[in-house]
Amino acid sequence: MNIENVLYDGKLFIVIYKYSSGYWEIREKDSKFNVQLVHESEVQTVDETVTS
Repeated sequence: MNIENVLYDGKLFIVIYKYSSGYWEIREKDSKFNVQLVHESEVQTVDETVTS
């Protein structure tokens, strides 16, 4: 399984789902409960080799 990490609001998040509308459901990496629905233009992709 390929986990995609992104930066949002200065924090590291994991992509849960990408909707066809351009919105992404993301979850904060260190929290089970902080789930956000954001537009893809609001997040910055992170190189997975740096974060693992």
